[in-house]
Amino acid sequence: MTRRGFDAETAGVDDDQATWIDYDGGLQAVAEGGRVAVLHGGGSDVPDDVDSPFLGLVEAPSGPREGKNGSTARRDTTQLTVEPTGRILAAPNADSDRNGAALPGADALDPPTGASRVREPGDRPAADRTLPAQPTRKTERAVARTQEAPPPHGRSPLGKIPRPRHRDRDPAVELAITEIAGHLTFTPNSVTAWYWLPEVRWAFRPDAEREALLSAISEQYAGLAGFRIHLRRTTRPFPADQWARVVDAHAPNPLPAVPGAPSWSDHLVAAQRHLLSVNHAEGQTYLGITFARRTLGDTFSEKVGRLFGKGVSGGERRRMARTIEQFDEVLGAFGMRGRRVTVEELEWLLYRSVALCMQPPVALSPVDNGTWERGDLLALTEQIERYRTPYGSTVKLVNRMTGEERHVAVLTVGRMEPLDIPERHEPWMHFHERLPWAMELSSRVDILGPSDSFRNLEHRLRLIRSQQVDYAEHGIDAPPELERLAKRALTIGDDITTGLPVDSSRAHGWHRIAVSGRTREECLERARRLTQLYSREMRISLQHPKNQDWLAREFIPGEPLANTGYLRRMPIKLFAAALPQAASTVGDRRGDLIGRTAGTCRRPVFLDLHFPMEVRERSGLAVFVAEPGGGKSTLLGALGYLAARRGVQVTLLDPSGPLARLCSMPELAPYSRVLNLTGSEQGTLAPYALIPTPQRSHFTTGPSGDREFEIAVSNARAERRMLVQDICMMLVPPQVAREASTATLLRHAVRQVPAEETSTLDDVVTLLHSIGDDESRELGNLLLDTAEMPLATLFFGSPASGALSSDTALTVITMAGLRLPDLKIEREYWSAEESLALPMLHTAHRLAVRRCYSGEMHRRKLVGLDEAHFMEGWRSGRSFLVRLARDSRKWNLAALVASQNPRDILGLDVQNLVSSVFVGRIAEDTEIAAEALRLLRVPTGVGYEQTLAALSQVDASSQARLGFREFVMRDVDGRVQKLRVDVSYVPDLLKYLDTTPTAAGPAPVLPPIQPHDPED
Repeated sequence: MTRRGFDAETAGVDDDQATWIDYDGGLQAVAEGGRVAVLHGGGSDVPDDVDSPFLGLVEAPSGPREGKNGSTARRDTTQLTVEPTGRILAAPNADSDRNGAALPGADALDPPTGASRVREPGDRPAADRTLPAQPTRKTERAVARTQEAPPPHGRSPLGKIPRPRHRDRDPAVELAITEIAGHLTFTPNSVTAWYWLPEVRWAFRPDAEREALLSAISEQYAGLAGFRIHLRRTTRPFPADQWARVVDAHAPNPLPAVPGAPSWSDHLVAAQRHLLSVNHAEGQTYLGITFARRTLGDTFSEKVGRLFGKGVSGGERRRMARTIEQFDEVLGAFGMRGRRVTVEELEWLLYRSVALCMQPPVALSPVDNGTWERGDLLALTEQIERYRTPYGSTVKLVNRMTGEERHVAVLTVGRMEPLDIPERHEPWMHFHERLPWAMELSSRVDILGPSDSFRNLEHRLRLIRSQQVDYAEHGIDAPPELERLAKRALTIGDDITTGLPVDSSRAHGWHRIAVSGRTREECLERARRLTQLYSREMRISLQHPKNQDWLAREFIPGEPLANTGYLRRMPIKLFAAALPQAASTVGDRRGDLIGRTAGTCRRPVFLDLHFPMEVRERSGLAVFVAEPGGGKSTLLGALGYLAARRGVQVTLLDPSGPLARLCSMPELAPYSRVLNLTGSEQGTLAPYALIPTPQRSHFTTGPSGDREFEIAVSNARAERRMLVQDICMMLVPPQVAREASTATLLRHAVRQVPAEETSTLDDVVTLLHSIGDDESRELGNLLLDTAEMPLATLFFGSPASGALSSDTALTVITMAGLRLPDLKIEREYWSAEESLALPMLHTAHRLAVRRCYSGEMHRRKLVGLDEAHFMEGWRSGRSFLVRLARDSRKWNLAALVASQNPRDILGLDVQNLVSSVFVGRIAEDTEIAAEALRLLRVPTGVGYEQTLAALSQVDASSQARLGFREFVMRDVDGRVQKLRVDVSYVPDLLKYLDTTPTAAGPAPVLPPIQPHDPED
């Protein structure tokens, strides 16, 4: 093959190079049917992305063409012709130069075999050259090279083009992990399976249950003998925005906004800001098991597969699947109850480990397939810059995207004394959560089985014997510690050889705690406080080693140990007692924010009083018990306010009256009503009208529904008769009430009066007068004498139309100015006002509940009853509270009952119907405290009585008021935690709920005496 106008020899290029150039140009041709088409004219028009050292060695095509400098050039559109025999034919008009004139030597070419004009791809024009008339042997050889045999079936001639070898730069991945697949992380030599451990309840739990939990976890750890585990504890900020959406979704009809008052949206925004300001964080525990030591063949096959875009081979994955199934079985049992981590959870763990103690990302990766290749792992590390010094005490982490700066100090667990868990001490890897800032935990632990443990113990025993021999050879008495250690080793060895696997297994590990701060000084101060806390409370020494950057990298899955120092060897039961997944969770996640836990960790507490009925299908009875000043009335009013804001029909009975101030709050005023019984109309508390008649629509259709309706009507009539008899007994003098004939006459008269809502006490008095005997008339006259008192008119006559029904969102029933009697004093010594207060309180409770029964059955309702201990001494009161507890689920009624003594609630025998319990400060009476613990279903006699007495503890050296109240709360799921009530995010709510009497003006407060002040 030759080029017109070009001679390789005249250009100073050797034959082989010229031939290679021709061969290269021929390979760039287009193949048709196995024949090679030779380009005529367009060879120099190549794409800009072609990178070849031979571009521009031949002349550019004729005509104007747009070059790089902006000049125009005409593209040669010469057509090419292919002969069926495979010979190269000249293209038409190929012998014209760039100016349209004939080129030299064009006529001398043999048309059938003559060479055609060929352009080598290039951008630089070359000078015109003359070709000899006859092709040389070298050019024929080049043509023969170009005319190759047809390619095999299914392959294109372009497939034989040598592909360029790109020397791309490898991704600078800062992690030891090479791949992530599902819940597995791969390193060049190992594979780790990650599991999520749910939180477990620890506080206020019987010791027997605690020991059973620790034993189960110990057996699970013993089942992992021979493996190294990585235990990680991290935190996740509480999702305040998600909680607000849930609350808004469960409040379909919140109160409409009032001009000038906070709206429902403002209320939710204030709660979210309060959550974020307190910096609540939820703990998350992950367990990684490094279970596969990869062979050289597995590593080599992965490297080869990576060249072809593949990861771990399928055979290796199948071998790992069998091992993973065994881990699933071991960890999924009672104890840890672990499950495989999800894609999002593993990504979260990796990010929190790289960006240690920093603000988490707003959103994680949207991809859900769970596969991360080596190049994808850059997304976890590229945003974080690490700054450290060789002997620095902290590591500085900087987020280059947000500019956040964080200083991290890593502490390691040093020497530790034997711990008595659960009797005396808390879990030693959960104890750090008492401090108000979030921290991270990382433990690398080798689980040794009986054989490994005995081998290690035997080695140490030989060391002891060798030292004893050395002392004996030198004629020196051996220290007594060696003999004690030898005896101890023999005892442990006997336990290993004769005991169960859980008794003979050992845990050798390294335990780290990461503390952070905005500045280096803040970080070191927090580390100092944590060290002091562990030293004082747990008798554990925390060390602050050097090489902080290496220690911080230990928190990242797959990274090696920084060093083997501070190795802690312990029985498997002691390691199980670390229990980092212990939690202080109580309440639900869809209710209103009422405070935070005040135990070993701080978590927000939410309470939806209708969650037990609507979700758990339990009773809606909630009990509040505390001594005077314990905060039960304030908590009762706060729950009523929060429920009213959500659109729940709320009725509160507050005999003393302070809760009536809620109705004057701007956001509640248009939808509230205060009913002061001391100034109400006649017949407001008529006992017959307080018990509503059941409606047929509240029962199912059919004969069974008819029967249930008839039974309900009969029960309502019987309850009316019982209430009327008790009210009459309260209205007559106690000397008359104690006579046996009084009860007989009242029972006979009440039986003859129709037990309907339209009947009145006047009908009973009339019937007593009509009987005819003196005792009946005298009893009727006593009732009439009582009816002449102003407050007694509430019981006689009929209520006004619509007085007992109201559609307001909040109704507060009070008896302001009425003095309640002391039940410890005999009735003979009560005043007339105190004597009337007792029946008024009974009927007021009925009035509060009647409003709930008169509405729709499935509508959310709440009733709060204070001073419920007055109801326990009368049969109508006991039956009322029992019926309230039983009907609360069917009527979707949240019933809040407050009392000063837990014995009042226990005497009603409704413990099985109580869904939630709040116990406040109780006097240091062991019997009363034990009864309160029975109400909480917490074991007595183990020290929890002192916990109740220490609630809402005041500082004796301060004269300021205590700004909070504490309760021990048991929710519907049986979880018990210490709660600190905090509703300060609602503007002015505590001011309206304050029941503490204050002086006319603020009094000066003396400063407390400091211990170091000199005495006069």
